[in-house]
Amino acid sequence: MPNLNIQNLESYIMFYGRQKCQPDEFFQGDNLRKNDIFYYIISGTGSFTSSRHHAVKLKAGDLFYVPRNQTCSFQADHDEPWEYFWIGLAGNGVNESIKASNLPNKNFLRQIQKTAFYQTLDDLYQCLAKKKTLLNNLKISALTYQLFYHLVKDFPNHPPVRKTPKNDQYQIAINYLNQNYTDPTCNIVELCHRLGVSRSFLYALFRKNTKLSPQKYLMQLRMEAAKKELINTKHNLRQVAQKVGYGDEFTFSKAFKRYSGVSPNAFRGN
Repeated sequence: MPNLNIQNLESYIMFYGRQKCQPDEFFQGDNLRKNDIFYYIISGTGSFTSSRHHAVKLKAGDLFYVPRNQTCSFQADHDEPWEYFWIGLAGNGVNESIKASNLPNKNFLRQIQKTAFYQTLDDLYQCLAKKKTLLNNLKISALTYQLFYHLVKDFPNHPPVRKTPKNDQYQIAINYLNQNYTDPTCNIVELCHRLGVSRSFLYALFRKNTKLSPQKYLMQLRMEAAKKELINTKHNLRQVAQKVGYGDEFTFSKAFKRYSGVSPNAFRGN
């Protein structure tokens, strides 16, 4: 039988916290400690920059990752400053597990709310905030290992497939969007990660084959499906929104009006 070295999987919590930031509140520094830190955005928006990566805008539902021994900076938005909680982790297994996921590719994940990884992360944070007892400490240990199990399972480190012919890449992209547009976590950034291509490459691929950008193609899938729902069912707007990949009816209604020129209720009435 293979020899499983449990010490290589060692993972434990070093610290945790939560903060509602002020407008434009800024943090910059070198994470020189031997810890990796996960920040989950509860509400609001902001920007995040880590070593060797460009600044990105992140919002509620996203997670960013500050690796050990790396420089990073992040800043709350002026109008909608974010609130986040963080968990600092240490141990040999932390680094190995994170490397097995696609998290180090950009040091952030978008819209993870409906994943088992997020549910475990939230459960872990709730346990950390409780009174320390033997049972609670055992649960924290179990959830810590579950967290990395779901990170690698939900966000595996897909090998790039740049050598795949462009026609095949296009078909893979089309299949992914057609099969997953009902999932709110389906987005163009994740599609680029799966294909191992840049957004500009994917944009050119879609423009050549569909005359649409990838984002507009995804929007078209969702909006045409929404029209069928509005015509053929009595589902309320919240139900329709959820069926076509939107987390709430307000965002859906705004997107539908931009696409169709009328509100969902007006479309159904006509």
